[in-house]
Amino acid sequence: MRIKSVIWFSLTFFLLLFLACSKPPKRADTVTIPLKYRAEILDPLYAVDESTAFVVNFLQRRLYSYSPEGLLEEDIAESETLFGRRVEVKIRKGGATTDDVVYALKRVERDANQAWVLEQIQSVRKISERLVEFTLRPSTRPSATDWLLAKIKLSLPQCAIFNAKVHQKTGAFEPFSHYRIAEQTGDRIFLKSTTNFPAIEFLAMPDETARYFAFREARLDVYEALGIHRKLPYDEELYEMQPMYDLVVLYAAINAPKKSALSNPAFRRAINHAFNRKDLCEKTLLGACSAADYPVPTVLNPPPREKFPESGEVILPKETETILFFTLNDKERILIAQYMRSIFARFNIRLEFRIVDIPSMVRENNKGTHGIYLMKWSADYPHAENFLVPLFHSRNAGIGGNRAHIKDAHLDNLLDNASYTVENTQRIEQRIRYLSPWIFIGFQNMQFYRLKSSRITIPKIFAGWSERVFKSP
Repeated sequence: MRIKSVIWFSLTFFLLLFLACSKPPKRADTVTIPLKYRAEILDPLYAVDESTAFVVNFLQRRLYSYSPEGLLEEDIAESETLFGRRVEVKIRKGGATTDDVVYALKRVERDANQAWVLEQIQSVRKISERLVEFTLRPSTRPSATDWLLAKIKLSLPQCAIFNAKVHQKTGAFEPFSHYRIAEQTGDRIFLKSTTNFPAIEFLAMPDETARYFAFREARLDVYEALGIHRKLPYDEELYEMQPMYDLVVLYAAINAPKKSALSNPAFRRAINHAFNRKDLCEKTLLGACSAADYPVPTVLNPPPREKFPESGEVILPKETETILFFTLNDKERILIAQYMRSIFARFNIRLEFRIVDIPSMVRENNKGTHGIYLMKWSADYPHAENFLVPLFHSRNAGIGGNRAHIKDAHLDNLLDNASYTVENTQRIEQRIRYLSPWIFIGFQNMQFYRLKSSRITIPKIFAGWSERVFKSP
């Protein structure tokens, strides 16, 4: 009797454990996408973090947007005509009106934090029921170059076009896409389609291991593998691996005092030559990044044709020089920091680690605190300009994105008059390599998996996420 009781208790325990651990099956009519963080405020104007931008890109349409193939195309806009520095844009019938367009963009223009999105545009106004006029700001660059930059920024989630009348009355952002918010809780956002598009379920899953097990259980249509999870097994019958061009550059910005050996560009070039970034990216970081000694991703512009400038003979400090090295506490950056410590030691430079959080690191850099800052730059928009002007122009020192606080009149002139042809961009990159304000590391790789039975496709760049990634049924 006692044995039977033990067996019965054991069976009951394992049954309850199974029920507690079992997950509801994935619905075939719903696409499930994990988010690394919560997306709580879906106001397009504040869609500046990855998770919020992800959701808003599916929910809202813009004048222009990127196709899954990474091409900038008309969305709400139907066509455009350039008249010097004035551009007339025709709006498609049956959706947003010119009043909606002007209302949404004026809202961006008035916001002090987001007005930079329209920095190429001097004014926008309604001409007729289907025509909107854009006037470009005066510039030494060709009108076509400035208009292309303006169009790229008009594709950002901040420039979403929503129903102006509804927003004026209720404050809601009624979209012109196929989707509406059916449910929104802390960790789940459910979008319901008004047509035959599949429903979308966004799940906030900050824990990487939790995302991986949801992927292993085939509960996700899309999964991005990070860190060690890039090397873990997956079901090849259910999923296919698809890379994405990630517009994120990894670098160590050097902001050294004038008396430091690191204030000499030749000395910084010598360290860059000694830095085996390929070995670091492939072996130490397990392929999490692609090594590069230039700042613009190759998907946006071919790498510089010229070799990295030589350093010539450099004189090492007579006495060991100590400089602060700011980094976050994640495993990837700690590995990079430890490797850098060994490289700098060869040049009689001792790195004193300061392990901090992002706000603290940014605050110290904004103040101009001397040191080396191990950072990532994630592009706001897919164009070479976004990897050059914010990161290296003297007017952006510190808070603007120029974390090395580099100030070079020749480089500023190149940036101010850039045409962004292949040759022109490479010329700018070569000047940056000569100055070597960074220890260049490379570009982050994105390793995605797609559920083969899903209608979703993986776009070539992050900006390509939208309702356009769905295949026809």
